[in-house]
Amino acid sequence: MGSDSSARPDSHGPPGPVCRADLHVHSLYSGAGHLRARRLREGLPDPAALYDAARARGMDLVTLTDLDTIDGCLEFLAAHPGAPDFFVSEEVLAGEPGSGAVVSVLIYDLSEAQHREVQRIKGDVRAVAAYARSEGLLASLGSLLGVLEAEGSEGLVRDLIRLFDRFEIRNGAEDRACNDLMARLVQETAGGRSFGVTAGSNAHTAARAGRTATVARSRGREEFLQALRRNRTWAAGEHGDAWSSFAEVVRSVPLHRAAGPLWAHCLRRARRGARARQAKRRLDQIDVLRFQEKARSYEPSGREANPGPEEAR
Repeated sequence: MGSDSSARPDSHGPPGPVCRADLHVHSLYSGAGHLRARRLREGLPDPAALYDAARARGMDLVTLTDLDTIDGCLEFLAAHPGAPDFFVSEEVLAGEPGSGAVVSVLIYDLSEAQHREVQRIKGDVRAVAAYARSEGLLASLGSLLGVLEAEGSEGLVRDLIRLFDRFEIRNGAEDRACNDLMARLVQETAGGRSFGVTAGSNAHTAARAGRTATVARSRGREEFLQALRRNRTWAAGEHGDAWSSFAEVVRSVPLHRAAGPLWAHCLRRARRGARARQAKRRLDQIDVLRFQEKARSYEPSGREANPGPEEAR
């Protein structure tokens, strides 16, 4: 799945080299909050282990998107200064003041000063979007299923989509139904506007890092980031499923303490899947109503409306 401009080649010559990067990965610096196993850090991977796993799975570039921190990225760069295949990123959990929802915003290739400013203003996702645009930061809007919890929230979702130029349409921890819903919302809302796409595994273990990736025709880090900036990227790799989620929790939590987190994780996935299907049904109903409205307003022209004797026979 590509951005709306990805299919238009720059030339008629042979395709260039391809670069792959998993743009949604968590190290131990994110903690176990995503796994509903707070205060448990056993088994969560360190940055070097994630780097090795991603490279072993064919990733040409590596980054970490820990929750509201770049400490994992800084630790890796301290041990590997000037690494040409690594860049600093983070996942910002920004607030939507009107609804109280938490919105995921993935920001790539940012500095320490930019990280501090984003953390200062993250209480309002609109402020984060405006700052990213003013600084020329590569920001990608993550899953909006949390915002869709409220009835009639499609308008808010579309407002949030209009704030960004890039969207994570394949999250390796989400079911296909959830990812397809995100892609549909983006495509319908963007209309003819140019937009870019990203993808990542949302891995919390080295076993899943690199299984979902963002792809671009590029050579190395700078060209890849430029392709991301120009909305010329593709989403590739695996969608999430229950079995891989189970395995991730068990790998991250001691077995004798895994029952609670596993049960919570199952319920969370079931709720998210149900919300995605419910939102899809609402969108389908809207499409049907629009079609019916067009059908009612259709008026046949002369000959069809008043058939002659031969047509009547």
